[in-house]
Amino acid sequence: MEFIEYKDSKDKEKLLQFLENAEWKPGPLTAKKIKDGKNEEKFGKDGGLFFYLENDKPLAFGSLVKEDYIRKPGLKPWIAMIYIDPKARGKRLSEKMTLFLEDKAKELGYDKAYIMTQHKDLYEKYGYKLQEVIYGDKHGKDYFYKKSLK
Repeated sequence: MEFIEYKDSKDKEKLLQFLENAEWKPGPLTAKKIKDGKNEEKFGKDGGLFFYLENDKPLAFGSLVKEDYIRKPGLKPWIAMIYIDPKARGKRLSEKMTLFLEDKAKELGYDKAYIMTQHKDLYEKYGYKLQEVIYGDKHGKDYFYKKSLK
């Protein structure tokens, strides 16, 4: 098992292909932003895109971003875009990715992390506290979570 940041990878093409083939829309959209040179715009100065690999094969990705799809000015970092390949689900990879991203946030000096998601009752088991339910046009209902990293 290995986590790698996209910008540090020696095989970026393999990681881009994994993004492009993701069955979830943010994967291909992120691949396009990277190819268009807009990854700094997406992830911010302290953010990044990370992959989980087993036997050199990507099975999951996740990111730290300066802002998520619903803006909450002044709050950062955001743990975002956690995706697990359907063939790799059931291995607790979303938990591993979330904990890895929390560690990255701590390394950067943050004492809190935030998540915006459509998945209720997933992140609570990792210590996140629901802050707000947000109703809107994009997803209908989104859940805003916060966790202390201390």
